[in-house]
Amino acid sequence: MYRDDMLPPALSKADLHLLYVFCKVVEARGFSAAQITLNVAASTISRQISDLETRLGMRLCQRGRKGFRLTDKGEIVYAASHKLFAAFDQFSETVDGTRGKLVGRLTVAAIDNWVFNNDAPIMGALDEFTRIAPDVSIEMHSLAPDNIEVAVQNGQVALGVGVFHKHKPGLIYETLGFERIGLYCGKGHPLFLADSTAQVEEHLPQANFCKRAYLNEDLIAPVSRNLKSTASAHQIEGVAMMILTDRYIGYLPESFAGIWLREGRMRSIGDGMFDLKSEIKIVRSRGVEPNLVMKTFIDLVRKSAHKNLSKVG
Repeated sequence: MYRDDMLPPALSKADLHLLYVFCKVVEARGFSAAQITLNVAASTISRQISDLETRLGMRLCQRGRKGFRLTDKGEIVYAASHKLFAAFDQFSETVDGTRGKLVGRLTVAAIDNWVFNNDAPIMGALDEFTRIAPDVSIEMHSLAPDNIEVAVQNGQVALGVGVFHKHKPGLIYETLGFERIGLYCGKGHPLFLADSTAQVEEHLPQANFCKRAYLNEDLIAPVSRNLKSTASAHQIEGVAMMILTDRYIGYLPESFAGIWLREGRMRSIGDGMFDLKSEIKIVRSRGVEPNLVMKTFIDLVRKSAHKNLSKVG
């Protein structure tokens, strides 16, 4: 049994506009900052949010001297709104796709260090995609791996490309290839001058290891299990910064560490004896049928990955 008041209110065009305003306020983290994006006064935005709260029958955010903050219900409405607008985009792009036209929007997230990696599959794919699809609007995000997965789950982005060690439910992962990561130290670290296995084994147990906060280092990097660790970083740039203090060691992608290796400011510990291979994967939401824009980009990523593997082979 159900009652009419159990059903969600039917959304009108005005409601969609209010939800759009709400999303922009959340992303700007407040009414004042959202004025620039929305091109209206803060008082107008405040009234629109109040109208939305009245329409939905719930408090969405706290605002005042302590700043802007979403309520628990506001968090849910924001996530649902993202999915709603993503569905509208998907519909428009699918309709255009039936005409064989590459138009619409492509939202992609990639791990936060690949601009330094010329062999990253997304680089070649973007180059070719922008050539054959000049009318597609591209929105790029550079995020840590776990944030990429969350962005795909909540509909903020359609596709993610990166290194994902623990799969999340509701997502589809496809392996594209791999990237090599190495264990590095800075020029002033005792391990920098360790030229033999015996010297590495002597100094390594005393090393301070900087962890990558977005993954389980003990599982991914066995060498780290018995090492002291008083630092962690949520982005790979943070790991590099800690290594460059000469007081920490840590894992970095080879392509990312290259600049400091060439300058002589870093060294691969044990000349690569602790190197690891990480699988590069593309991730998308399960149950969402890719439209023509997504399919085209996925195919280009696959081709770029295959080309790079052929070069390595």
